[in-house]
Formats: sequence, C-alpha cells, structure tokens
Amino acid sequence: MTLGLDGRLTPLQRAENHLTNLPKGDAALPGSPVITVKAGVKRTPAQFRSFNLTERDVQRFCARITLPDPLLLFIEDIDGLPHIVLGVVGPDNYQPERSKEIVYGRRWRVERHLSYSEVLQTVLLAGKTALEHELRERIGVDGTTPFNAHQDHEMMADVLNSGVVLDAPHVPLNSVTLNGRPLNIQRCHTVQGVGDVVCIDLGTDNTGNMPFMTGQLQALVTDVRAPLEAVWDALLHKATTWLHANLLLDGQAVFSPSITVPQRVAFSKFHRNDARLNASADAVERRGRMNADIDTVRAPLIHHGPCNTPNLGRLVIMDPEHGVRPHLKERCSSD
Repeated sequence: MTLGLDGRLTPLQRAENHLTNLPKGDAALPGSPVITVKAGVKRTPAQFRSFNLTERDVQRFCARITLPDPLLLFIEDIDGLPHIVLGVVGPDNYQPERSKEIVYGRRWRVERHLSYSEVLQTVLLAGKTALEHELRERIGVDGTTPFNAHQDHEMMADVLNSGVVLDAPHVPLNSVTLNGRPLNIQRCHTVQGVGDVVCIDLGTDNTGNMPFMTGQLQALVTDVRAPLEAVWDALLHKATTWLHANLLLDGQAVFSPSITVPQRVAFSKFHRNDARLNASADAVERRGRMNADIDTVRAPLIHHGPCNTPNLGRLVIMDPEHGVRPHLKERCSSD
C-alpha cells in the first residue's frame, strides 16, 4: 500500500481500508433498528445496513427485477466491479430490412457500497436512457432524425462559433413522423393565456416493441414556433411513466405514479426517521462513519490536467464548507 508523503495513511486510504473490512454482501450494523412489516416479516432499513457487493450479489438482487419487453437486464463483471448493461430488442432504426436485432446501451458501474435500492435506481436510469435513445431515433422530419443521439456536437460547436446561422424553415407537426408514420393530429384546443393542447393518436406500434409509442398523446404547446419540442417532451414523459409503471421489484411497481405522494410521505416516515425507529446512538454513529467513508471514496482521484485543473480552481472559488474535495494523484515519471 502506498502511503502519503509523510508516511501516514491518507484519508482516502483509511476510508478504503474501513470499507474493505465490511462484511461481504449486505449486513445490518450492530444495534440497528428492525421494522416489523407484517407478522413474520422484519427488515432493517437500508440506511442501517452495510453493502460490500460482488457481481454475484448484484446478479442475485437483479434477478428480483422485472423489466418490460423489449428491455433485457445483464450484469457484467469488469475488473472485479459489477456493471449494469441493458439490451434492447427491436428493429434497426436506420435499416428497416433488419426487423429484429439486439443493441446495447452504455455500461453503468455499480460501486461496491451501493445499497440495493441504489442499484435498482441505476437500473431505472439505464432504462430511461435506453428508451430516450430509441425515441430520439424514431422521430423523423424530412428524412432526418433531428433528435438522434449521434449528432456530431463538436462540429455543431464549430459551426456556431464560426458565426453560421442555422436558419431553417418552421417544422409543422404534419411534417413529423413517428416510427415512419405521420402523426395523426386529431384535435387541438386553446387554454387562454397558456397555449394550445394538441391531441394526437399514435395508433398501434407496428414494430411491436415500444408500447409507450401507442395510444393517445396530449402535448401542451406554449410556443407556436416550437410545436415539435412540445410533442417531444410529451413523448419523453409518456416513456418515463410507462417504465415507472412496468419496472417491477419482487412483482411491485415501486416507482409507479399509482403510489401517491401522500403514500410516499407515509412510507418515508415509516422507515426513515431515527426517532420513530428508536435507533440506538451506536447504530447512528456507525452509520455516520460508514457514510463518511463512502463519501470519501466517491470523491474522484485525479491528476492535474486541462479539464481538472480549471475545475479545481473553480472549486477553490466556490469554497464549499462540507463534503470531500477531489483527491490529487501524484504523477509517475512515465505518465
């Protein structure tokens, strides 16, 4: 183990040592409160559990998650760290003769000390990102996909910096396609002082793989110059709502809007309040030390460089009173 310049362990090394010694998998901290959910079902709240997860632990937990078609959930081990990877099965968005293929999203690293609830939220974020990517490629205008995720944004910055004005004609909704079909605009009504509500029939998904691109859609257009942007926002909201309702943990749609805000308030009081839980001072202290160690290892270990150095300077100006600042890494002569 490399020591600090003075021969002592650095805060990062101490935190890593403490966290390495946590039990494998997950375990309740000594003296933690226990909630009786119902007769025969007792749980220690996640904030009083330690997590030291392997790829196998993450696989076991993710086996309890159900994702809707066309999403597939895989766990990959990379250098001893689990990564979440989502596959999407459906037609090729640019080569229609390929009626069914599988593509993959980016890898989402699972830190060893994430709670299972945080792992679930990472799966949710991966799902949202995958659906947004698909949706971006399904909206067409004049033979283009203006929202697609494969634009050359370096070139766009060059164009804008050169003073070129990207002046294009207005895009009416009747020139827009979704899944290769024109939008079926059924009606529109005005909300005085707010804007126009556009009602669209999305029909049925002829590819059969994106149910949220079907049925009825309402979009609030507050700027008559940007109707497609309003439709995009409405479609993205529809996709997110669909995923929230169809991602299941142990058979339950825990992110579903059918669980109301008052119910979530009641649940938060049920398991998040130390006083209500009669949490012991020892458990609260252990939790605090563990969380401080996790915050310490989450701070990046960085070299000075063209991105890092200016942002370290900005951090000095912001001068936050709390939190862990980035750990500076000594460069080797070969770097």
